[in-house]
Amino acid sequence: DHHWDVAYLPIDPADLGRSYEAVIRINSQSGKGGVTYLLERDLGLQLPRWLQIDFSRRVQTEAEASSSEVSPEQIRALFERHYLEPAHGYRIGRFQLGRDSQESLRLELQTPTGSLQLSGEGEGVITALVNGWQRQTGMHIDVLDYSEHALSAGTESRAAAYVLLSVDGTRTCGVAIGRDVVSASLQAVINGAAQIEALRQRA
Repeated sequence: DHHWDVAYLPIDPADLGRSYEAVIRINSQSGKGGVTYLLERDLGLQLPRWLQIDFSRRVQTEAEASSSEVSPEQIRALFERHYLEPAHGYRIGRFQLGRDSQESLRLELQTPTGSLQLSGEGEGVITALVNGWQRQTGMHIDVLDYSEHALSAGTESRAAAYVLLSVDGTRTCGVAIGRDVVSASLQAVINGAAQIEALRQRA
């Protein structure tokens, strides 16, 4: 009949015969940590902080809409749908890089309405792509942040790229996985910019 004064002590799930994975539950009140852990465990992705924040909001919206927990499978599908799938059918094709006083890029871009040829120049491949996209669409793009990493060790490893863009003053995140850093970086920029392009076309 007496209250117990018990300190809050964290425990190792193994002490209860469980694993960390078994006790992770994601709902509308969950923070970034659980979501980030699941994506790194299942897809090998190391999300930068700004992408953790952006995706956590999407997960919270999904959880609020369903009024239930969001499973690891739903989280993976949500991430792939919003970031990894080429936005509205925009996918890079063949591209060619050159180097003189600066980087030059020629790229074939597959779009929902057909193929486009982009060409641009800049200090690096991303800047060259941004230059080419701006020429084609008239959109003003600033690259606010960028990161990339290999998904596994070895020469055959694929790469993941993450880019934070400001497109005509609107922030957007682009993510892609490619056969190498260059192709992943190019597709990540296209995925981010194409989201704003699609919104513009629907307006």
